Amino acid sequence: MKKILITGVFGLVCFSACEKAVEQVYTSPDNIYFDFNDPENENERIDSIGYSFALYPEKGTDTVYLPVRITGMRKSVDRAFRITVIDTSTTAVAGVHYKALEPEYIMPADSGQVKVPVILYGTDALLLEQSVRIKFRLASTADFAVTNHSYDTAKVIFSNRLEQPVWWNVWAGELGAYSRVKHELFIRTSGTTEMPATPSGEVVPMALFYSRTFRSFLNDPFAWVAANPGKGYTIAQDGTGKYEFFSISNPDKTYPLELNPADNKYYFMDENGNRII
Repeated sequence: MKKILITGVFGLVCFSACEKAVEQVYTSPDNIYFDFNDPENENERIDSIGYSFALYPEKGTDTVYLPVRITGMRKSVDRAFRITVIDTSTTAVAGVHYKALEPEYIMPADSGQVKVPVILYGTDALLLEQSVRIKFRLASTADFAVTNHSYDTAKVIFSNRLEQPVWWNVWAGELGAYSRVKHELFIRTSGTTEMPATPSGEVVPMALFYSRTFRSFLNDPFAWVAANPGKGYTIAQDGTGKYEFFSISNPDKTYPLELNPADNKYYFMDENGNRII
């Protein structure tokens, strides 16, 4: 009988402890945070997104997404949260480089996460010279608190220019001297956005295919356009009798062609005024 009594008291204590633990979980305020993960290292947190319109010549505008997650309980109703722009850490201009944020965003019913769209504009000439950034901060609402300040900010850094990649020097014998305009044309016509950084026997044939496709384009861009109608590019006169190469879906981004009378060939010019060969 004594043993039974002790067991009963012990069970009551355990029940009370469990009941208290459950109460603590359920009464905690629901929070939100930015849930970025490094795609190359799941254990490493990142807080920014990088983007270049130069990689996507057919686009004058594009959308990146900020991942927002809750801590707390999912609920069967829509709930509102806010994202603000930290002006002192932002160099992009709303309406020029990105669409202004909405007053609030919705965490859908029964959801624990949502991706918030940020619409970027790539037409400003400044983006050809430098990157701009937007820094965001989550803000509390009646539905969500923001208490983890290590995870309440995020950045989007973007431009319309490229930087010389490591692999360019590896294949310089095929590609020639680097320029940003040449790099852009390579991406538009070769069939790839990058080349292997190490020229092993397995990758050389494919790398040579890409580089020689590009060389063929430079040698006769008119023939390349005619042979690749599905690529979405054209060459047209600019109204003064000169020619321009551009994506049909983004005609504002053009690459002028200049005739060289010495060999009667057309050449693109790089950002320094040199012929691209």
